[in-house]
Amino acid sequence: GDVSALGTGLLGASAASAAKPVPAVARSLSAITWCLHAPTSGFNLDYHNVFFASDYEREFMAVFKERTVCDAPTVYICAEDRTPGPGAAPNGPERLLMLVNAPADGDTRTFSEAQMEAIANNAFGLLSDCGLDIDTSSGAVHITGPDGFNNLFPASGGALYGRASHGMMASFARPSAASKLPGLYLAGGSVHPGPGVPMAVMSGRLAASRLLQDSARPD
Repeated sequence: GDVSALGTGLLGASAASAAKPVPAVARSLSAITWCLHAPTSGFNLDYHNVFFASDYEREFMAVFKERTVCDAPTVYICAEDRTPGPGAAPNGPERLLMLVNAPADGDTRTFSEAQMEAIANNAFGLLSDCGLDIDTSSGAVHITGPDGFNNLFPASGGALYGRASHGMMASFARPSAASKLPGLYLAGGSVHPGPGVPMAVMSGRLAASRLLQDSARPD
């Protein structure tokens, strides 16, 4: 879960003082994702792939200032059936995670069906312009938006990375391993030192270390 679930009281009033919630204006990016099982053609995918639109700055203005998704979003694709490095396409459908950045407003608004369709058309259109075709005719697609991520991680607004990492001191604005509630320790992407698998693992090590230190102290 997101650390904001504590500060907003979702885990009980007695735990609300354990950590401050992340203000909505300080949240990191959310996303719209498509989990697909579909054939691809025309572009030799790597395991990780990023397709940039022509105006990268415009995308972040749209997300953070206008609270929307721009008409030409950058598209990330994880081609899960490819080995690291460009590889031959699987014989038939392959598993894909496709993502575009979105504002973390999933607790206050949802994108309409028409908006989601327009975003999908823009994203798949960019891929087509780059030479990648994804056949979605089988309908094996699961779509999740900021509201869906907020349902999975309450009080996050759908933010995938906790607090935004803007500025040199942003990492230090995150809660540390030892919360203000005795006996409750925090680990994960929404606390110090930050998001991503390596950082979350480091966070877990810090929490375990602090717990061991505290348990070794005499009462």
